[in-house]
Amino acid sequence: MLNKFLFEQTNLPLLYKSLDTYSLRQKASAHNIANINTHGYRRMEVKFEDELRKALKIDSGLTGKITDPGHFKIGADRVKDVEPVPYMPRDQELHSGVNNVDIDEEMVRLAKAQLAFDFAARMTNRTFRGLRSSIRGEVSS
Repeated sequence: MLNKFLFEQTNLPLLYKSLDTYSLRQKASAHNIANINTHGYRRMEVKFEDELRKALKIDSGLTGKITDPGHFKIGADRVKDVEPVPYMPRDQELHSGVNNVDIDEEMVRLAKAQLAFDFAARMTNRTFRGLRSSIRGEVSS
């Protein structure tokens, strides 16, 4: 019962996915920066927000029920089913002369991912503090 409450009636699943996404973005940017001089290397990015928006949309139009593993999903995914997906953009511009990694762009992406990760970690901490206060019967201010 507690697990159902924690993972279906709080924002913890969304925060968990956010932490995973920002961590993966940091790794992708670090990998891109490490390969700045590698000839032919293609930078990596992580997509997540568009699929999350679809999953969070209450009135998404068509939805379907999957009754067989071979069925396609119809409608938006639920939040727990949305995963961050690393991909290689198809841009052909060679920023460094040997690949498509732009060091300035990567440093900005790295900083954004770090700030977002820190925020999600603080929100997770705040959620657990609120749950702890509720369990103890404390009144939050």
